[in-house]
Amino acid sequence: MIKTSPMFGTLLVALLFLFFASSSGAEQNIRLDGKFEDWRGRTVLSDREGDGSAGLDLKKLSWGTTENEKQLYFMIERHPVTGKPTGTLQFRMFFDINANGSYKDSIDKFTEITFNPGESSGEVDIRLYSVTGKFLSDYRGEWGDGLREGGTRFEFAIPMEDLNVYPSQPVNFYLTGIGSAGDRLPDYGDIMWTPFPVMVKNKLSLTAVSIFWIAVTVFFYRHRIWLFYYIWGAVGFTFLLVSFLRGSFVEYQLEHQAAVILHHLLNYVDIRTDVFDRAVGTLLIMTEVDNSWTVLNVDIENSGLLEMCILLGLIIFYPPYKPTRKAIFSLVAVVCVYAINLLRLFIVVFSIHWFGRDIASIAHSILGRLVFFILIVALYWEILTKPSLKIVRENIENDASITGKGT
Repeated sequence: MIKTSPMFGTLLVALLFLFFASSSGAEQNIRLDGKFEDWRGRTVLSDREGDGSAGLDLKKLSWGTTENEKQLYFMIERHPVTGKPTGTLQFRMFFDINANGSYKDSIDKFTEITFNPGESSGEVDIRLYSVTGKFLSDYRGEWGDGLREGGTRFEFAIPMEDLNVYPSQPVNFYLTGIGSAGDRLPDYGDIMWTPFPVMVKNKLSLTAVSIFWIAVTVFFYRHRIWLFYYIWGAVGFTFLLVSFLRGSFVEYQLEHQAAVILHHLLNYVDIRTDVFDRAVGTLLIMTEVDNSWTVLNVDIENSGLLEMCILLGLIIFYPPYKPTRKAIFSLVAVVCVYAINLLRLFIVVFSIHWFGRDIASIAHSILGRLVFFILIVALYWEILTKPSLKIVRENIENDASITGKGT
């Protein structure tokens, strides 16, 4: 009986461990309950005290998304006032839906926010309007602090569908108090955000797919059908590894550390940024030209995780490579891809900071990707193409030598 390579058993154990391991836990899901523990460490923009009237003097604005929910969540906190505030507090939040810098397009919207802190909880009423003032929708609940807690904080959510905002679509927004002495956050400009709610994987389906993939891979390996073994193994491994790592501690660390490293690198060139412990991979950038804040989300698309998984699949299942070479090349590939990706992100942020948001799509889609593509192709050449050509040349020389001796 032909023995199956221990590699497949090791891969199965590793994949299942990654899959069933708990998610990173870095980002607790937001719940509209008038409690604010789930907002700690989230993306937040703060405002100084004293630039708004009592009760409307804004302190913090925080925002985020949560798993499997296409809603935009917000938390607003005002500076405390002496004594108990009387009456209701009103704010407006304006949305530039197509992110073109104008808040007067037909697609743009705004909300009127009413916060009425009671003794034990605060009532929040959100009314969504079109740019022309047409009423669109209403959301209300006891989502705020009561007077016993100070009556300073409240939270709410708006469905992305009601705003005509879709995952990965950039949107600009800012918050202001209603009235001549109302505060504004940010004090000037606005915030550009590209929301992308995390989708949780279906464990049962992926487990079944994993077992099927391993069975077919073992079949090709045992029957030495190397071409199909390589294609099936590398492609399937990449797909499963990406699926298993999605939402895992590994993905969180890749994204979060990329944001932290960028934060420190950008500080060296005097570009103001902020990072947040529990807002995974979020980098808040002050844009020099626009005097506005831009949110850069280091997610699975631009964390380098996809490229790492592809390279690992191509290396691990490449038949001519011995285990030692596979291990060394895999380590080199992961480190190089991560470094190349950091360079790409640095170029994107640097371009946005100095040339404004209008260049964001060009910096990300063309300039950043061009640099990334050139360096990744060079990495592929060094790790896969060049060694493969060397192996082919050696095989040809050996065959010629054997043929020469035979004659």
